[in-house]
Amino acid sequence: MLDNSYDKFNHMITYSKANLSEIVVSYVKNKILTGELKSGDRLVEAEMSEELQISRAPIREALRELHMRGILSFLPKKGSQILEMSYEDIWEVFSIRIPLEMQVLTIIFEKKLLKEEDINYLEALNNEMIKPDREQTTENKEKVFIFNASDLAFHEFFWKKSGSFRRAQILEDQFFQLLIGMNRDISTLGTIMEKYEEHKRIIDACRTGQLDQVLAAFQAHMDSYLKVVTKL
Repeated sequence: MLDNSYDKFNHMITYSKANLSEIVVSYVKNKILTGELKSGDRLVEAEMSEELQISRAPIREALRELHMRGILSFLPKKGSQILEMSYEDIWEVFSIRIPLEMQVLTIIFEKKLLKEEDINYLEALNNEMIKPDREQTTENKEKVFIFNASDLAFHEFFWKKSGSFRRAQILEDQFFQLLIGMNRDISTLGTIMEKYEEHKRIIDACRTGQLDQVLAAFQAHMDSYLKVVTKL
């Protein structure tokens, strides 16, 4: 069984790492996953330094990395801020992400890399996504985090399973860019049950071993987002 606690997703960078800049990168990513940081929000070095109890040097290093990865932008007199995403930008990211992720899935099924235990893991991960929705005591921020982190972990599993490191890195950055753009209106992400069912159809397609069925299920998953974007 997976651990569904707020800060223990095994794919997330934890705050225990020795590299202080990684702590800052993790801090920013987790704030995006909770929906606390949205498109255009400023990052103030002094506030981050005080909250994380570290000097500004590793913060600046982390901000430079996040800027290079397209998660932050820099404006004169305003400093670093979460990337501002127009609807045209969101469309462009989808146009990059979808073909890349389809390539990843093609690699996996052409090389027959997916095992039964992998599919069982994906099912367990998908079930974790809907647990907070059933628990009345779970705070909304935690629900959003688990929802987004589960979605990231689900897709990230395929990226890494393919063995394509470069595609995996690009896809992770694209994931966060889309999340930044769509977090401004959380309804654009869809309901937990909708995403659960879409993931389930991908899992069911994986069980068939048929690449065309997997790609069709994945495209339907992406189409659910694309339909919302056209109405924004």
